[in-house]
Amino acid sequence: MKNPPADLAQRLLDVSEHVLHTDPPPRLEDVAQLVGASRATLYYYFSGREDLLAFLLTTHAKRGAQAVQAVTKPGDPPESRLRAMVSALAEYLGQHPGTCAGLLGALGASGRMSEVLAANDTWIADPLRDLLAEGSKTGTFAIDNLADAANTVLGGLLLGVLGRSMAGTDATDPAFRRQLTEQTVRGILTR
Repeated sequence: MKNPPADLAQRLLDVSEHVLHTDPPPRLEDVAQLVGASRATLYYYFSGREDLLAFLLTTHAKRGAQAVQAVTKPGDPPESRLRAMVSALAEYLGQHPGTCAGLLGALGASGRMSEVLAANDTWIADPLRDLLAEGSKTGTFAIDNLADAANTVLGGLLLGVLGRSMAGTDATDPAFRRQLTEQTVRGILTR
């Protein structure tokens, strides 16, 4: 896969909800029509549908990580940073519920999809595990296994947002985001 130019990348991200939320995902020819590009242009950058899905999911993982970095303050206590991280991820995913479906669909997949999960692990799960480890050392979080705790937090976010979206309710509702954040954080606090 070659990286598409910024304008094409943005047009692809603009239709990513349709691409990621449709089962099966649309063909590259259909996506080309959606973004006003030729079929040949998309095939120049992507070898097929899996390549396009990998590009979209990897880009969303990077942007989700940027959203988290923008709101977390390194000097804040672990509980505050976890609350900020979970809230930022819930907000980002609420705006892009197709990303939840795409990431869940990538579980157990091979090829490019396993690369997506590795990228998500690097940009999202690693910082979360680091934060959970710090909070565990200070006695703020009750955690038996860091990997399991991080997977539980991330899985809860993905399913919470996707479930809300599939039910036709607003996954971007601030009250929902607060509720999801508080439920998630309370689940690992020691007190």
